[in-house]
Amino acid sequence: MEIPAGPSSLRLGTILLVLLSATFAIAARPLPPQVVTQAPGMHPFGKGRHTLWGIRMYDATLWIVGPNWSAAAPHALDLEPGRAVPADTLVSNAIGEMRDLKVGDESKLRTWQAELRKIIPNVRQGDQFVIFCPDTNKTLAYLNGSSTGEVDDPSFCPAVMSVWLHPQTKHQAMRKSLLRH
Repeated sequence: MEIPAGPSSLRLGTILLVLLSATFAIAARPLPPQVVTQAPGMHPFGKGRHTLWGIRMYDATLWIVGPNWSAAAPHALDLEPGRAVPADTLVSNAIGEMRDLKVGDESKLRTWQAELRKIIPNVRQGDQFVIFCPDTNKTLAYLNGSSTGEVDDPSFCPAVMSVWLHPQTKHQAMRKSLLRH
């Protein structure tokens, strides 16, 4: 028996497509248990994909506590690389973006670069790299659930997060997706 494709079945199909899209948009892989323990109630807030010439570079999910993102509240950025990237490239790109955004002077950028080198590993496609900013003025990093280190500098986490969340970031589409604007 064939069902006619009238207005009501078109509406139903559209509603189902929207619901499936919404479910996919908020679906996120779990954070490392160490993060969840320190920030109960943390949930995915926004998700985006960065592409270069149509090639997926990485997906990112911003996790927050509460209804809105706040730099003062615990938050985490979950990055899933779309390809293998050496740590040096990740560090160089992050420092370059911070420099462009003028979030620190050259002395501070050198300090942050040294700290990034300690916590950022080489990544492979599908890895889970999480940057976690608890409300303790530390920044914690995890690769596939294992700690890669921490930075005890209250200016570090806002500087790193500026790469994606600063109002003048060159990644505006990602910023809008992460902050749901």
